Amino acid sequence: MEKINFKLLIATVLLISACSNLRVRKDLDTTATSAKIPEQAELKKEDASVVNSIPTTNPNTPVVMMNKTLPRFGFIFSGGGAKAWAHIGVLKELQKMKWPVHAVAGFEWGSVVAATYAENLSANEVEWEMSKLKEFDKTDTFIKSVFEKKSTSDLKVPFVCPSLNLNKQTYFLLNRGQLDQLIPFCIPQPPVTAAHAQSVALMSDVAGLAQYLRSTGANRIILVNVMASQNNPRSFVKDFSSAENILWVQSAALMSKKPTGVDDIIEINLDDYGIKDLDKRRDLIAKGAEISYNQIRKLATKYGL
Repeated sequence: MEKINFKLLIATVLLISACSNLRVRKDLDTTATSAKIPEQAELKKEDASVVNSIPTTNPNTPVVMMNKTLPRFGFIFSGGGAKAWAHIGVLKELQKMKWPVHAVAGFEWGSVVAATYAENLSANEVEWEMSKLKEFDKTDTFIKSVFEKKSTSDLKVPFVCPSLNLNKQTYFLLNRGQLDQLIPFCIPQPPVTAAHAQSVALMSDVAGLAQYLRSTGANRIILVNVMASQNNPRSFVKDFSSAENILWVQSAALMSKKPTGVDDIIEINLDDYGIKDLDKRRDLIAKGAEISYNQIRKLATKYGL
């Protein structure tokens, strides 16, 4: 009788041990499954959606990556003529830090940087495409070579740029259609580039662009301002009191302090360069990277990147 009890005891112990191991394995499987965050897959699908689509989810819903919550960044690239090439250097630094970019916008030549970046999300591609412009007088040829047969529906992230129609006295946010037809309305700003079809770039409504970027789902808006300065008085053109210079100074002044809707500003002081210094593009790119380096790392710490 004692032998039978001993066998039963051994069988019972083995059964309890097996059940315990089974429960542990089930727990491990459950943990592995829960690591595949459903929201992450949905957000990736949404991030790949075409421009102009307004998300059905709450725009303030943060990006979730492996239990880490990250903001959705929208970047606004200021105008600046040749100074806009410094944006490429800033993009290179952002790329090194692997910043998640949800949407982009741009003023004047900053709009070209934004649109080109939205195509491939690659700073190197932006540099390559922007290198095709040899002279501002050949902008039409440049636009055709870079954007022909390309549509906003093919962009990887939402994009928008503003334009002011002088004839209709109407301000437009352009974000839909063929890029080679859209971009020419957002670039012109005398004396760098002449008006296109009675339309010029509007470089003052930062708040409007910020609001649009938020409508796409971005919840942290960063302005990259290559018109920052320490000089006073400022002169973008030779004739300080000309209407053209006044317009440039006004646009720069509006970006000098944090505009409504903007969370942070990356300021690039390029006082040593002019708005027509296209022959110094390589220096401008390098300067953009150099000056933005510490600012980007400080913001990366702020946002937990």
